[in-house]
Amino acid sequence: MKSKFLIFLFLTIPTFLAADSNPKRFGFVVGVSEYKELALGDLKTAKSDALGMTKILFSYGSYNRIQTLVQEGSVNSTPTKYNILSHFEALLEETNPEDLFVFYFSGHGVVDYNDRVYLLPEDANPLKPFETGIAVEQLLEMTKKAKLKRVVFFIDACRNPDDGKGEEGRKYLEGSNFRDSEIVSVFYSTKVGYSSYEDPKSGYGVFTKFLIYGLEGRADSNYNGEVSYSELSNYVISSLREWSKTNQKLQKPYTKEYAEKSEDTILTYAVNPETSLADAPLFNPYNPTYAFRSFLFPGWGQYARGQEDKGKIIMSIFALGVLYAGYQYNTYRNDKAAYESAVGIPPNSRVTETVALNYYLIEPYRQRMETSRTNLSQALTALLVLWSANVFDFYLLGPNPKEKSGVLLEFHLENQGYMGMDRIGKLGYAMQF
Repeated sequence: MKSKFLIFLFLTIPTFLAADSNPKRFGFVVGVSEYKELALGDLKTAKSDALGMTKILFSYGSYNRIQTLVQEGSVNSTPTKYNILSHFEALLEETNPEDLFVFYFSGHGVVDYNDRVYLLPEDANPLKPFETGIAVEQLLEMTKKAKLKRVVFFIDACRNPDDGKGEEGRKYLEGSNFRDSEIVSVFYSTKVGYSSYEDPKSGYGVFTKFLIYGLEGRADSNYNGEVSYSELSNYVISSLREWSKTNQKLQKPYTKEYAEKSEDTILTYAVNPETSLADAPLFNPYNPTYAFRSFLFPGWGQYARGQEDKGKIIMSIFALGVLYAGYQYNTYRNDKAAYESAVGIPPNSRVTETVALNYYLIEPYRQRMETSRTNLSQALTALLVLWSANVFDFYLLGPNPKEKSGVLLEFHLENQGYMGMDRIGKLGYAMQF
């Protein structure tokens, strides 16, 4: 028995080592749409940007692990400064020097007098932006301590403290060899002092929209089926240049290298889908179908459009209200029938005694009927109030139509990758694309 066990170890250990020796790919994605401080204006597309990038990296990049922090969800997944830094550090602990690490941020940003860029998390203080923000150099230093050789940052944020954003098939890459490529680069959506605009048509930031186009395959200039960092940066810069001319707005993206680049780094597989994620129809939470369902039965429309927890609560309360109203209606019918069938004493010459006796015999039935009538009226009024509150909630408290995520459920995606390598993508939402 002992000899068989030793043979098992001898046969299996090299397999695990071979699997672990392959470079892995990690993604860290952050989107901050709403800020606690009112002085920092909310952004319409930041969450959609982050979720879109997560989908692209996981679907077309064969990333082993993607950590996504956006608003709505558990407290630990919101993009506060503490959560960003702690999750960032925890993800770095899983990496090896040969792995690829991609960081993406969509939100507000500021720059100091030394041209250092700070990303503003959800709990940033506009009066102390540098103390409460997160320096890009700090994150790069953390990747340096992890001895990573291939690091790419995508920053979709304004870099002007006085301005906010403008108003405006899966295939894996296991066969690619990344050992000879080294890169530490940050790709900014715009230069210092310029705005980073939003695109009202797609529901994404303009910079992120072209990132998605490029990562899907439009940036594959040599048509080898792979999108490299150089191809992507050239495509996004040229596309934004054309966009600026067409829309008469100035946004100047650029890259900043922090180390000598050796070879090039492949980011995704070029798929070129017929309908780009950036061009997919926007999720419309106020679709007439959802509205009809909500009018027909309160909470049904909310449930159908993705607000499952809220929809279940409203539907449950309304269903209990209907059952209670039905019970009160049945009680009222019985009490009314009892009152109408109550037998009194026929009138005679002794009128006073007759009236008194009839009051004693019939009045209790009448009082019970009136009480049940009042209870039924109150139950129906409560149902009407609940239905009206449901309409108010449906139209005024619904999701942002520009957000492409609809189902608010946490889940994990786990796939067995090549050579026993686990591919894990963590998302805070089930997305409707």
